[in-house]
Amino acid sequence: MIPARKRWGQHFLASGATAERIVAAARLSPGDAVLEIGPGDGALTRPLVAGGVRLLAIEIDPKRQEALAGELAGTPGVVILRGDVLDKPFAEWLADANLPAPAVLVANLPYNVATPILSRALEEPGAISRIVATVQKEVAQRFVARPGSDAYGYLSVRTAAFSEGRILFDIPPGAFRPRPKVVSSVLELTPRPSGLAPALRQRALELASRGFRSRRKTLPNALSALAPREAWEQALAAIGRGPKVRAEELSFGDYVSLAASMR
Repeated sequence: MIPARKRWGQHFLASGATAERIVAAARLSPGDAVLEIGPGDGALTRPLVAGGVRLLAIEIDPKRQEALAGELAGTPGVVILRGDVLDKPFAEWLADANLPAPAVLVANLPYNVATPILSRALEEPGAISRIVATVQKEVAQRFVARPGSDAYGYLSVRTAAFSEGRILFDIPPGAFRPRPKVVSSVLELTPRPSGLAPALRQRALELASRGFRSRRKTLPNALSALAPREAWEQALAAIGRGPKVRAEELSFGDYVSLAASMR
């Protein structure tokens, strides 16, 4: 047995029933293009292959990549590559495996890089059509949190700018090897076109970022470096918000309206 490496945040699925449940949740059809990140020992890889999909799996651990590639050598439509998925765009990885974009991303993600991987996937237009990924429950909650909730933050706003999301189900620590100290969740994210001009979306996200960096302040005070506080109070009033509103009370749509009113 190849030992887990702490440097890569490895916690491998040890429950076959859980792996099957995750693959079922991905709602795949034979021939679908699928990208798996961090296949590890292949707990998800095998049921994916059994479903007849065209699969690219990217593994950073050279020993695990070699073992899985050897096991699946000669399997039609299956490519196991070694590397860090963040080293280049998802579209390039898919092209390397002769897989068409967009692909469905299905993964048990390493805890320490789950957020940057998911954020990159959401923000690369045309590469990923849907995401079904296992992450820490706390991280999943931050991705899908709604305004006013304890988990709501800038990550929630940025996710809403690019996708729709929901938590499908939780997974207990005992389903993994080595056993983590936290509960995990299977998160579904579906990238969607916003219909917004990119400049307006970016402006809205910049306002949200500034607001959350000073979340103890009211928004007019948090944004006062960009325009006078009175101007922000007037803009907030125009979207039905009072002068004492704080960053965590506004949705992405509210930030878009605020950005549009202050252009």
